[in-house]
Amino acid sequence: MKTVILVIVNFLLILPAAKSQESNKSKISFGYIIGGGQNSNGYRLTTDGHGFVYSEGGILFSTGINTSFFVTERLRPRLEFTYSEMKYGMDLSGFNSDFYKSVTKTMNLNVNLNFDYLVLNKNKFQLFLSPGFVSEFVVGRTHKNYFTDGTVNFANYNVFTQQYPSAIAGANFSILAKYKLNEHFGLTLTPGYNYYFRNYMSVNEKAYTRALLNFGVEYTY
Repeated sequence: MKTVILVIVNFLLILPAAKSQESNKSKISFGYIIGGGQNSNGYRLTTDGHGFVYSEGGILFSTGINTSFFVTERLRPRLEFTYSEMKYGMDLSGFNSDFYKSVTKTMNLNVNLNFDYLVLNKNKFQLFLSPGFVSEFVVGRTHKNYFTDGTVNFANYNVFTQQYPSAIAGANFSILAKYKLNEHFGLTLTPGYNYYFRNYMSVNEKAYTRALLNFGVEYTY
């Protein structure tokens, strides 16, 4: 009888600890992400005063780190810092017969805050719906100039003006899928969409948006 009572008491003592281990609340995670995106209307849509015609750049590159913390069983704010690079092109043939085109690349620091809401938690798989806010700050730029004779240079000519916003903010909506490899490590896949609160250039009439796809790894404890 004493043995049975001891087993029951031990079970009652162990049960809260087991529930605590399974709980999401108060868990903190650190992550690393890498991925890319495609802008829409992320360049000047009209010819400028020099007669330069602009064109969309290719897929942008981004990489960064994040941290998140479950404030409830389902809600975790996630703060993210990323570095990204994006490009746009300029047709310079109307300015000088020796020029062919120039490609401007901006290097950016992004600070984002998302609110991950857990909608599915089954076996090793978690799925979050994640609205949030994004901000982007240009921290550097380069010009790569192409000439009709096949040569290139990286000169910053005075005729080039700043055809990009030095800082911009917007809203984001993402879906974050996580596969848990074990108790601490997991792989993430995050497709997302940014809608910016202003156009890329003030003279543009179309909204500036960005589609994103990031891969990552998370460590949770």
